Amino acid sequence: MLLFNDYKKIIYEKIRKIYSINENDMEISNNYGDFTLKIFKINDKPEIIYKNIKNALNEDFIDKIELNNNYINFFIKSSSMVKTVNDSIDTFGKYPNTFQDTSKALIEHTSSNPTGPIHVGRIRNSIIGDSVFRIIDRYGYRSCTQYFVNDSGKQVISLYLGHMKYHKDEDLTVENLLEGYQKIYKEKEENPEINKEIELLGEQYERGDDELIQNIQKTASVILDSIKKSLKKLDIEISTYVWESNFILYGDVNKVLNELSDYLKEDGKAKYIEIGDKKIFLTRDNGTSLYFTRDIAYHLFKAENFDWIIDILGEDHKDHAKHLDYVLNNYLDFNAKVNYLFYGFVSLESGKMSTRKGRIVTLDDLYDKTVDESIKIIKEKRPEYDEEKIKEISNGIALSSIRYNIVKVNANKPLTFKWSEALNFEGDSAPYIMYSYARASSILNKSGDYNEISDNYNDHEKKLIKAMYVYPYYLESSANYLRPDIIANYLLNLVKAFNEFYLNCPILGDPEMKKRITLLKIYKKIMEDSSNLIGIKLLNSI
Repeated sequence: MLLFNDYKKIIYEKIRKIYSINENDMEISNNYGDFTLKIFKINDKPEIIYKNIKNALNEDFIDKIELNNNYINFFIKSSSMVKTVNDSIDTFGKYPNTFQDTSKALIEHTSSNPTGPIHVGRIRNSIIGDSVFRIIDRYGYRSCTQYFVNDSGKQVISLYLGHMKYHKDEDLTVENLLEGYQKIYKEKEENPEINKEIELLGEQYERGDDELIQNIQKTASVILDSIKKSLKKLDIEISTYVWESNFILYGDVNKVLNELSDYLKEDGKAKYIEIGDKKIFLTRDNGTSLYFTRDIAYHLFKAENFDWIIDILGEDHKDHAKHLDYVLNNYLDFNAKVNYLFYGFVSLESGKMSTRKGRIVTLDDLYDKTVDESIKIIKEKRPEYDEEKIKEISNGIALSSIRYNIVKVNANKPLTFKWSEALNFEGDSAPYIMYSYARASSILNKSGDYNEISDNYNDHEKKLIKAMYVYPYYLESSANYLRPDIIANYLLNLVKAFNEFYLNCPILGDPEMKKRITLLKIYKKIMEDSSNLIGIKLLNSI
């Protein structure tokens, strides 16, 4: 949980002693005071409510209280806000401070089938998942991330078979594996015997054939290693990897089937469970397990070590998650809290992407193109920079631009990926945010170290002060609703407040310099904290 001098909470608790209100009645105000209370539900005249509340609140941090129809607006002294933020940074090195929660949270994300390089259509999962992890961890939970490696099932068996058929005597490379995988799917359309071959390998696999399992894992590992390297370009590193085959090898799948035996029904030799009017199959006719069964085993495994499980899933997994949740909570001894965060699909302007058909834009393609575009712009704007400096800045811009472009959109909305937006260096973009930080750093490098809080701030200073003070509310909301886009939008508004302050408030050499340098120091710290949550790489110069 977050620890700070929460003026909104103090006001709310005082009012609750005289009126029955709930937390939703009081909110951050953008157009009037700093906080606004809705009073139309209170059974009393607005003037009387206002008078009673005003008499109940004699706090030093309150500047004024105003009645506006069915709303009461509270104005907090800017000096109190600055002191709260500044004291926290001086004492703890950050604002707000954090109390470490004893609960353990696991964020499972990416988990792409290791059958090809990660592409733009899948990277949304990774970026959202990594951002959620950073936010939850910052909020105080003991957190880690996990990748569920699908080395079982038809797709990864097809990957292995493609290599054995077309590149058996060649080195295992991503290129060879991807080509073989695509050939297998093309051949399946013309030769149904391929499906039988895949099914026989699947049966052999589930009987625990060590050599086959090891060969398939070796094949999948080549693709997985390339995925890891691609993710690292976006500063995404996953804590742990769990192999799906382990739940077959070590008997977890059979244990699930035994525990569900009272609820299982048969369709031929296949076994299923009924949820409403739907048949959810757990095994095939040949006795091999389905992904749903293995995912049950995986979630039971996760619940042994974590109190809170967060699954980042594409919107096409909604039914799967619904059925999984039902089985876990109605048929099995499952105590962990589970949240499913669904994201809308990413498509190109030219249409959907498919690894099997070879119609993809890989993360590496996207990253390299963004780096190249960044280099062109930097060379044009900063011809004095050497190659090493240009490389550092272009890499930072590339990873930040890709992450911000994707995370700023609410996860449940579909996203059409547009090169023009991803490579935009103006306005609502990562470079715009990064440049603001570089500007603040440049000023601080030229100034002395001041720590002055004033009783007199102008409107531009007050706007920046409020934007910095309210950061914990957005961080809390982002953690509670698992929405990184809240932080992305907060960060953009913070930068806009700073730019307005910068344009209207002279700093170096000005009589008001000391108090403004103090604001700049605070701004830099909050920028670093909030930017890190969504993976923006800040640089001292850009």
